[in-house]
Amino acid sequence: MSTSLCRFRMRLQVHFLHIRLCGAFRSASQIAPSSIGDEIDPTRLVAVPEERFQELVTAEVAYLATVPVKAVSMRQIVTWRDARDMVSIIQREVPRRFALRIRLIETLDGWQAIPELVKMHQRLTRWYRDLVLLNYSDPDMKEFVGTFKSIREEGKHTIALSASGIYKLRKRLNKFSQQETNFFDDWLDGFLLSRIGTNALIDQFVAIAAKEDGGLGRPTGITDPRCNASNICEFAAQISSYICYQRFGREPKYIVQDFQAGRVGPQDNSPCYFSLIPSYLRYIMCELLKNSFRATLLTSSEDDMSKRPVRIRVCRDVHTVAIIVSDEAGGIPFEVGDQIWSYMYGTAAKIGTKPEGFGNPENLTGYGVGLPCARLYARYLGGRLSLTSYPGYGTQAHLMLPRLDPNEVQ
Repeated sequence: MSTSLCRFRMRLQVHFLHIRLCGAFRSASQIAPSSIGDEIDPTRLVAVPEERFQELVTAEVAYLATVPVKAVSMRQIVTWRDARDMVSIIQREVPRRFALRIRLIETLDGWQAIPELVKMHQRLTRWYRDLVLLNYSDPDMKEFVGTFKSIREEGKHTIALSASGIYKLRKRLNKFSQQETNFFDDWLDGFLLSRIGTNALIDQFVAIAAKEDGGLGRPTGITDPRCNASNICEFAAQISSYICYQRFGREPKYIVQDFQAGRVGPQDNSPCYFSLIPSYLRYIMCELLKNSFRATLLTSSEDDMSKRPVRIRVCRDVHTVAIIVSDEAGGIPFEVGDQIWSYMYGTAAKIGTKPEGFGNPENLTGYGVGLPCARLYARYLGGRLSLTSYPGYGTQAHLMLPRLDPNEVQ
């Protein structure tokens, strides 16, 4: 780092001290004329010209993006029961994750010419500003919850926005080799995995925050110390089956079974309990089951379906939960290969210019990037998702998740 940059960084730390510690700075455009007077404590509030303020934000983002992001484990998440206990980690980790994604966009050649990437960059920068302007020394929990809810609502199209933007950038740069496709897929993996980590922190905060502050008032937040894996699979199957009925007018057959190490065969009334974020498992299972259900319906007559049910097997030992989804719907051709994990072949990547750039995704296929996103959720949970195809026969998906015993976190 050059001497001049070091001096600038030191000045930046001084100027940004209140922003990062108590949100005391405001840009000049954010201070109403009527508020400047006896009501303002000059030791806690300094007016900064908007242009200068943006320079400070940009410099702070550039610095934070170089600071390693600390992974937040499930063991940590399940221990947070009071939103105020999360304020310090929110202050430290969430802006850093936004900064990382801002810089990830800026590393792409030609991103300024892609409307979706420009919009994503603008949103991330605004969210970053919203967070650093919060008062962390004396947090107003209602303001925190309101800010997080607004960010989550505005960010609900992030997957489609980013996938579409990268697809258009790839097309504009005429980069279609396998190596270049792998680069863009890896970029989206990193970008969206960072989003999952950010959302986990934000959602946990909102979930455990008191109802009078706008939160959900849930004692364990988004986690369930006794998540029933079989019930989640059953619920995901019901959702996916209903979507199939809406699309095809009929439903596939499926079977959910429990298996346990040391015992042979399906175990009745022996559910698998472990600590998890149920919504993440539900998302993964819905993506897997929608694919298997759709393939089964497209390759089966009404009589055939009862003979070829989709099987969902939940297996566990003391350390790991394995969920296997298998169908007999003809499989995926070998030449398709790893394309099933690529964002470049999904609907979101190729979709047109409807409102928000996406319109309404088709229920069964969604944005077409469900499998790579499901794999990211599995990775975030410390597990892995793989798929094996047997052309002419069917497909098996294997989800492996570490088992955090509920007794360890109660």
